[in-house]
Amino acid sequence: MTNGLLRRPVLLYDAECRFCRFCVRAIARLDRPEGLGLLSLQDDETAALLGELSASERLQSWRLVSIDGTLGGFGAGTVGLASALGLTRTARLLDRIPNATLDGIYRAVARRRGLLGRLVPDGPAPRRFP
Repeated sequence: MTNGLLRRPVLLYDAECRFCRFCVRAIARLDRPEGLGLLSLQDDETAALLGELSASERLQSWRLVSIDGTLGGFGAGTVGLASALGLTRTARLLDRIPNATLDGIYRAVARRRGLLGRLVPDGPAPRRFP
């Protein structure tokens, strides 16, 4: 699937996480032209997109699969996500922040996603693929 067959970047996320589903629904609202695919990490079609990542690595972070098959994720991946959403100013701003800092912020939020999930409305896991 990643050998040039993707029509758009695909955001992979944990559909079993209420906070993750909430974030992806918000991202879907920002993505009015639907230039971003949305797929659960638990979906069977995800395996082809994640290539050589082990099962334990797959759920360590959300992932952005670029059209060329490049994987982004964790905090540093937010630059690519902002770019994919057409948020070029935000992407440039995020690109100025060291990747280690972005990853640290991501990990701090990810450790609290259970608590954060209780603070946001629940809803279905969106799917927009291919």
